[in-house]
Amino acid sequence: MVDSRRKGAVFEREVVNKINAFAEENDLQFSCKRNLDQYQTRNQCDIPIPNHAIECKHYNSGNWLKPAWWKQVCEASNGSIPVLIFKFNRVPPRVCVPLYAINPEMERTNDITAVLPMDDWLYLLKTNWTQYETMK
Repeated sequence: MVDSRRKGAVFEREVVNKINAFAEENDLQFSCKRNLDQYQTRNQCDIPIPNHAIECKHYNSGNWLKPAWWKQVCEASNGSIPVLIFKFNRVPPRVCVPLYAINPEMERTNDITAVLPMDDWLYLLKTNWTQYETMK
């Protein structure tokens, strides 16, 4: 039997490593780590980065995100941009973000979202980084 908490922690570490490598390569001036308080306190994201709250989900099977996952990251975002990174076995990770994360001039609502490949989200992160800093 697979330990789901361990599997989730492994995925979170993979995401942290990818984000940190990307931030360093693109001189984004931050590094991130897993939020271990999430296991003791409700409504905390898995990985905080400046102006973003990231929730990671890794499941054996499926083909799309569950609305409860999006609700969870929105509740944990506390004014930051919610980011849901989800993955199923043998499928590359996908990232769900509100549309204003793609176009910061759009209305700031978490009700309208887009799902994109991880590399496309990282590109958006780099492209919109300075605009994200002024969104709060």
